[in-house]
Amino acid sequence: MNQIKILLLIFATCLLLGLCACQTGDRAEIRTRDLTWGVGAPLPLAKDFLESAPDGYSARFAQTPQFSRVGEYDLTIIVSDPRGKESEYQVKFTLIHDQEPPKMSGVEDISVYVGDGISYRSGVALTDNCDGALTLTVDSSSVNAQQEGVYPVTYTAIDAAGNTSKKQIMVYVYREKVSEEMLYTLLDPIIAQHISVGANREQLVRDVYSYVYYSIDYDAYSDKSDWVRSAYEGLRSGEGDCFTYFAISKAFFRRLGIESMDIQRTPGLVDERHYWNLVNIGTAASPRWYHFDATQLSGSQHSGCLLTDLQVQAYTRQREDQNGMKKLLPRPQAWSPIIDRKDVNFLCKPIFLNIWRKLLRGLGTRLPIRMEPMT
Repeated sequence: MNQIKILLLIFATCLLLGLCACQTGDRAEIRTRDLTWGVGAPLPLAKDFLESAPDGYSARFAQTPQFSRVGEYDLTIIVSDPRGKESEYQVKFTLIHDQEPPKMSGVEDISVYVGDGISYRSGVALTDNCDGALTLTVDSSSVNAQQEGVYPVTYTAIDAAGNTSKKQIMVYVYREKVSEEMLYTLLDPIIAQHISVGANREQLVRDVYSYVYYSIDYDAYSDKSDWVRSAYEGLRSGEGDCFTYFAISKAFFRRLGIESMDIQRTPGLVDERHYWNLVNIGTAASPRWYHFDATQLSGSQHSGCLLTDLQVQAYTRQREDQNGMKKLLPRPQAWSPIIDRKDVNFLCKPIFLNIWRKLLRGLGTRLPIRMEPMT
């Protein structure tokens, strides 16, 4: 008899613990969130404060909220399960004057081939300083995917308060794919004519810098989806942006057997993107890595050939200081002798360099390739 009582007691205890666990589990599945809202946006519903809840759950305010001014409000919402059991949750609601537009990420130039489908929204994300609905529209009415060409596409993001941001990209429709073999067909004659084949790695890198820097005109746009095509188009047209300079340099390094790495400015720090190379002028056993940037940077008179980390940091600080844009790049304490350059002729400064380039190109020729990079 005592054994039966003990078994019944154990059974009742387990049943009670199971019911408590179920109730606790139900509540644990409810997750709420605080909201920040912009004045003028449609006010949230109680369910908007639920980050997650099982199917069949509903929510309502304990009292109808009154938002008479900007500021922070403490609210109580009541969540009901399908059986009608209710639980209260405390949330915060912050109302602000929102004048900040939403931000778009993943909006990049697109490259396709004639006849391909185009996914405009793939990888695109919207963020905002406030909660509420975000709307994205894409105007691709100018694109003709059946005809080779470059077409503008405009992205528009609107937040719940009506703030708007826009970005424009270019869609590149190509007739054929550019292979590395096609690229090297253009590159090999340039190497034979302008690069000191057989020289040490440092001299080869300097020759590459001289050719790329002085032979490619800066243009604000390029296709950044394919470095091979960008290098190919840059060599054919003689113009491009930082990605083109980076891609052509990379092609040179690959063809010359020089180890390099791709570098991109961290996305999101600033609106502008930038690309350059890291190059090893040493060996695998004794590497000597330097930054390499052949891009023609406006307002700059320094060389981007073989820079140390400290030099890149010093240049970054200089660019951040608008008053320092007209000053020469200061040499850091760890300045390496390999960076030293001879002073160039006054008429080879950037303001004159672009003039000579355009005049000579109009005559069907280019600037001399063996000019020393500027300090």
